Amino acid sequence: MFKRILVAVDGSPTANQGLKTALALAADQRATIYVLHVLDSAAVAAGVAEMEYTPAGYIEQLSAGLRESGQKILNRAQAVALKQNLGITPLLVEMTGGRVAHAILKQARKLHADVIVLGTHGRRGLRRLLMGSDAEAVLREAKVPVLLVRAGTRGAATRAPRKASAKPNERTVGPAAPSLAVH
Repeated sequence: MFKRILVAVDGSPTANQGLKTALALAADQRATIYVLHVLDSAAVAAGVAEMEYTPAGYIEQLSAGLRESGQKILNRAQAVALKQNLGITPLLVEMTGGRVAHAILKQARKLHADVIVLGTHGRRGLRRLLMGSDAEAVLREAKVPVLLVRAGTRGAATRAPRKASAKPNERTVGPAAPSLAVH
């Protein structure tokens, strides 16, 4: 059913849980998996703009450090996949301005992804309002099913998701989604 899976990672435990679930899904579906890490150059520029003095070459060093960090995150994802005898296609995408969610959606369209997998903190209420939610924006705007994997769930990545339904700790939403499990 799913032949092209896109999973976004940022190195957090939540994103790593999403990766593990995506790998299990890819193994079950015999799908190609794309692992995406998004670098937000605008965040770097905003941080530097608040400084009174910026040493020469500082922005370039900071950007290079972020790229290196992003590549390490993708390398760790590749190592996790190889332990399961799976291959991934790592993608390091740099964006300037906009939301990370839009970069994820753009890559999903470009790759013709059948499903997007994201780790989510599951924040609600005021915390979500103050912090925003890229997962929520992807969920709202995606044209394909989105599998949200909550942080702190046990066993979500150790078993392949059932073909006919999502597990209770995951939520699949979107066109042609096999089912909907809501908390």
